[in-house]
Amino acid sequence: MTDRMRIALQPTDDEISQKKLSSNANSAAELLPKGGALLDVGCGEGKFTRAMTVMYDKVTGIDVKQNSIEKAKAANAAEGKSVDFQVADAEAMPFAEASFDTVVISNSLHHIPDPHKGLAEAARVLKPGGHLYVMEPVASGHYHEATKVVNDETEVRREAYTALLELLDNGFSEETEMMYRTRRLFDSFEEFRELQFDRDEKRRAKFDADPEGVRNRFMSHADNKDEGKLGFDQVFRVNMLRKDA
Repeated sequence: MTDRMRIALQPTDDEISQKKLSSNANSAAELLPKGGALLDVGCGEGKFTRAMTVMYDKVTGIDVKQNSIEKAKAANAAEGKSVDFQVADAEAMPFAEASFDTVVISNSLHHIPDPHKGLAEAARVLKPGGHLYVMEPVASGHYHEATKVVNDETEVRREAYTALLELLDNGFSEETEMMYRTRRLFDSFEEFRELQFDRDEKRRAKFDADPEGVRNRFMSHADNKDEGKLGFDQVFRVNMLRKDA
């Protein structure tokens, strides 16, 4: 493994501690060009997507889960935003070629069953000269260690990153690779547990199999730097590529 791959996939705790503290929305605001049409692929409930409306003339968010899109639409209406949320498959997007100036795959490339197909679709709907912005959690650090017993995504994140780098030989140029820390805060272990059930009901079996082991692992990696909450550093990596004209 090259040093670049190691740092991108599994930085050490010391390397993570040296990364700046930011948020996904703030990092996007810092790096992304402004204006035009943006597509957020795998938008979930749309919190990040709605934040992009201050930067773009038109914002679209897609997710394969109907329930997530319904929640995104409700929040969109409540906040008075103008995002076009749609249920759609990342591997077969319902958009014409060259429809968007920017395509964001936010915390979701590793969830696409075939990341190569997802990236090919992103490339298809992106205008020449447009930007592909891929934000992914990294399988390293205290939050990953605390939670991997119920949701270990090490291998799928590796596969997603490898697929992304292959675009550099297939019509894309690299502009940025950046890593930063975010803070994950919980009032209790129970709050974390309910979040995992909400994300994927299948994770309940992991909790039921060893409830004390899961709890002890979670608590052992938490700190209390944030007014008594159970806190974790989580590391994200952003890759921004430009589609060749």
